[in-house]
Amino acid sequence: MRLGPLLASALICATTFALAQERPRGRRVTIAASGDALLHIKVVKSAEAHGWGRVFEGLAQSLSADEIGFVNLESPLVDDVRDVRSGSPPILGAPPSAARGLADAGVDVVGLANNHSYDQRAIGMARTIEALDRAGVIGVGAHADEARAYAHRIVERSGVRVAFLSYTERVNGGPGGRPPAAYVASYRNQEERLEDALHAAQREADVVVLGVHWSHDFIEEPHRSQRERAERWVEAGADLILGTGPHILQRVERLSSPRGDAVVAYSLGNLVSNQGKRFRHGRRISEAVHPALRMPETRDGVVLRTTFDVGERIAIGSLRATPLWTANNFWQMAAGEERDYDIRVTRWTDPDDPLARARREAVQKTLGDAVRVDPIEARR
Repeated sequence: MRLGPLLASALICATTFALAQERPRGRRVTIAASGDALLHIKVVKSAEAHGWGRVFEGLAQSLSADEIGFVNLESPLVDDVRDVRSGSPPILGAPPSAARGLADAGVDVVGLANNHSYDQRAIGMARTIEALDRAGVIGVGAHADEARAYAHRIVERSGVRVAFLSYTERVNGGPGGRPPAAYVASYRNQEERLEDALHAAQREADVVVLGVHWSHDFIEEPHRSQRERAERWVEAGADLILGTGPHILQRVERLSSPRGDAVVAYSLGNLVSNQGKRFRHGRRISEAVHPALRMPETRDGVVLRTTFDVGERIAIGSLRATPLWTANNFWQMAAGEERDYDIRVTRWTDPDDPLARARREAVQKTLGDAVRVDPIEARR
């Protein structure tokens, strides 16, 4: 029996209304991400003197409970740190108490896949994961089970399921002589595995975040191969790519993805480190001094806030950055004016401070027009 035009139209309207009722209404989630937590020897000494709360104070002031906080943890956390030394490359390690410091600052997820993952061997990475678990922080990119190291973990916030993955281009050392107690996710020579992992994450989550540790120290611009990889990874399912590795900020780009908008932050620089310690605003430093000691860019950090509106397609609601700075009392220590190391993440709070203005302008120029950098506001 054929339906009359009015009845057919009514049925179509009813069906459309029913489908609309079944679709989830628009939801919103914000990922608040920062860069490398490089817990150098002097950073650890600062924590011993003042506590991890002071080391991460600027980060804690910048994260809120409704956001998902992410950083790259570039130092294993073990209770019997060994072979820690400076040099090229340095061997990193910090006490497990740093995990609680990150949690108290508002960090929910850390990337564990980076070139320093095996600085304390595989057993050190296994203990790092245990310390994070005790603190309630999710580690991605390393696990005692190989498949889980390469897989995603999901965090749900405001009704939105967000999948996190972490991969590295390389690892400095190996897991040690014994069978690995932890595997580290690397995309070198197995990029298909990464793309498969992104597809799997996309099937289970509303938003997919990929932390990737790549490039080399102090490189100002992403290489063409990185841009090409980023495009492939977005095509495979990444909605937000959070790059680390160069220890300085690089630009942020918006891309189109098969399901809406995507963002690539090629390098989020350092969250905290002992790099750039000899920099003094307005003072010239010889270029013979190693860049790791003199570059102010190594002390610039950000909290990059990417807000996703999730509906039938993904849209970027806003993209903004809060500038951070690593305060370092190197010169006061050298002059004998202070007795304890004091290295900490800070927020700029004086809009009339020439250094604050200069560093904010530098951050905005580096990140590019896709990001709005927050103004410096005097703290009440």
